[in-house]
Amino acid sequence: MLDGTTENNMLPNGHYRTANGSEMWISGAHGGVSRVEFDWLEEPNACCDCRVDAYERNGCMHWTCDFCGGGFAELQPVPPNA
Repeated sequence: MLDGTTENNMLPNGHYRTANGSEMWISGAHGGVSRVEFDWLEEPNACCDCRVDAYERNGCMHWTCDFCGGGFAELQPVPPNA
């Protein structure tokens, strides 16, 4: 699993999902458009106070939180993007 601490390797345009069901769609000429559906109740180390980042970092969806500390999850391509 990626840890989000290395140089950013941007994912190509497409549809991605975490192992717990949160999703991200990346589009645009340079991958600068994203849509995120974050499942606060299913992602580990997440709570209803978490704020999800609008863009992936190093192949991961990241969220921050003053209450629980936040976290991240690896994004995997969803077919037919796989």
